[in-house]
Amino acid sequence: MIEIAGLTVRGGDTEILGGLTTRVAKGEAVRLTGPNGCGKSTQPPPLYEHLTSREQLALMAGLWGTRIGTLLERVDALGLSARQDVLIGELSLGQRKKLGYVCATAHDPQLLLLDEPFNGLDSAAVTAVVDDLSRRKQQGRTIVWVSHTDPAGDLTDRTIDLGARDRSQVRPTGDDE
Repeated sequence: MIEIAGLTVRGGDTEILGGLTTRVAKGEAVRLTGPNGCGKSTQPPPLYEHLTSREQLALMAGLWGTRIGTLLERVDALGLSARQDVLIGELSLGQRKKLGYVCATAHDPQLLLLDEPFNGLDSAAVTAVVDDLSRRKQQGRTIVWVSHTDPAGDLTDRTIDLGARDRSQVRPTGDDE
């Protein structure tokens, strides 16, 4: 599904991540971890701050040919229904994460790339997201996420520590603590 050979990320003249080589197989769930500033996160979330949550969901539904009702039900299951008519720029971090997760999965992608998907979520939302990711993994989806913690537990096949000296290291889950 994914093959990376010698990936380097720079911020100006500074090398943030250098020499990453790894493979992620179809249907595998991989967690990327490492200290702050090691190159785990390089993209901002794709949410439009001047839209309401409902408008953002309508946009995603239109782009992906998904029923808006289905997305509204998923947002409701994450406890965000009362905030659907609030501008995204006014939402809390956890509320943005919930909305972002629903948007990222609106089209049922074969590959999920998630940046700190559990950060800012309450325990009920963490459980709901882990359950949804587990279901997707059982369907053969490939999941790669960045996280300092691993509330996903059994979902994780392996962890890649981007802060390790050997950037090609790939360890089974549980060996990183």
